[in-house]
Amino acid sequence: MAVSELDQVVSEAAAEVLETMFFTSLAEEGEPPPPIDGPCVCARLSFSGARSGRLGVRVPQATAREIAANFLGLEGPELTETRVDDVICELTNMVCGLVLGRAEGDGLFELARPEVGSRETGCPRSKPAACRTLALESGAMEVWLEWEGP
Repeated sequence: MAVSELDQVVSEAAAEVLETMFFTSLAEEGEPPPPIDGPCVCARLSFSGARSGRLGVRVPQATAREIAANFLGLEGPELTETRVDDVICELTNMVCGLVLGRAEGDGLFELARPEVGSRETGCPRSKPAACRTLALESGAMEVWLEWEGP
């Protein structure tokens, strides 16, 4: 799959998961995503199977809290940092499953449990095969995919 096609698959999968499962809308079409600065919530997971690699998500803290509030139906003190992290991990898991299903539809995959990265430095990654930043009504979200091997 060409890089531009893979970028499109990543972008569409992330948008679909955000809108249908996390009740989070994308910004108006054509609106550029704001920069992702400062502390973020980052999660990534490894997968193996027909192809192996990693998929990660990085979201500013305020945006991550809003996504978690939408998904859980919670706000205020009930919305703990741990709950926000868990929701972003679940988001990562869902996006990865959809991306792999669309990019490598014939393959079987085993997904590892998502891990939360550092709030300051994010999740380590090498050279991603695809990396998209989506403009959300409440901020931005970056999604990246790395393949292992050729």
